[in-house]
Amino acid sequence: MVAYHSRKFFARGSSSEKNLESDDHFDRPFLFMAMKGTYRIMKNKLRNLNITKNRMRVALLLVLATSIIVLAPAFSTSARAGSFSINDVSGNYVWHAEGWDLGGTNGKQSVPLSAVGIITYTPATGTFHVDLILRVDGTNLHNLRDGTYTVDATGHGTMTWLSGSGNVKQIDFYIVKGGAELKWIDTDPPGTIELSTIGTMTKQ
Repeated sequence: MVAYHSRKFFARGSSSEKNLESDDHFDRPFLFMAMKGTYRIMKNKLRNLNITKNRMRVALLLVLATSIIVLAPAFSTSARAGSFSINDVSGNYVWHAEGWDLGGTNGKQSVPLSAVGIITYTPATGTFHVDLILRVDGTNLHNLRDGTYTVDATGHGTMTWLSGSGNVKQIDFYIVKGGAELKWIDTDPPGTIELSTIGTMTKQ
């Protein structure tokens, strides 16, 4: 009886061990699948992290590029300010002006004037030559004059010449767009017949 029970117990033990080993082999594929799934999740997270980093790099580069584009004109203007010279005003410009003169039967009466023409600047000698068509109080006139001019570091310039009657004439101008334009007003000494004139000279 003891031997029989011993064999029976041994048989059960053997069966139990066999089932345990069978279950162990059965669980391994699930363990592998779980590890594989975890690997995929980690891989996806790393890929998403890399995408996020790349997007951040691109965004930073765009911000940097935009800053450079926005600030470049300011740096250019700052570098340009205070560095003008007479050489920035040279060659041919188209002269255009409008204003008021004294005229008519009453010496105190103001009459309109306008002008258009070509002015040539020569910085080497600081001189200019102007060839204008004038219209004063309904009368057309042709005006040829020569004079001198100056330009300071701020882009402010002056032009001086003598009128046909020998009066000193002067205008003050400022350089615009690096010399592409000159904005000016009449600054004749007191006592001249020209009341007020403004105009623009544009590089031809």
